[in-house]
Amino acid sequence: MKQYKIFTHPSGQQEAVKQGWSWPGFCFGGFWALVKKMWGMAALILIGGFSIGFLLGFIMPLETANLVTNIIALGIAIAIGVNGNQWREQNLLTRGFQTDGQIVGAKNPDGALAEFLGGETSVTA
Repeated sequence: MKQYKIFTHPSGQQEAVKQGWSWPGFCFGGFWALVKKMWGMAALILIGGFSIGFLLGFIMPLETANLVTNIIALGIAIAIGVNGNQWREQNLLTRGFQTDGQIVGAKNPDGALAEFLGGETSVTA
């Protein structure tokens, strides 16, 4: 069972954010950020990543540039995996969502929202 923090917008919309490592963030990076409406981060990841690879191709041999670009991409993916859900929480807060810090245990985000709305057993942070 995974742990989710629930965020509620004044319009009534709710989001569940998993606590800890973000596999979608790690695997899909900029595309994950786009889906989660983190526009600035998505632009930084996608445009920055392509730009670094492009520029390195001009200043070093192609094989070396590919290796360095892949190492940088892996480092960025790990940083997103570690911090992605925290960044998502901050993004939700800046978009007007609020949380009381309540943590709900569920198998997936929809289950966490159902658990939260149903008021069943939950874990509080």
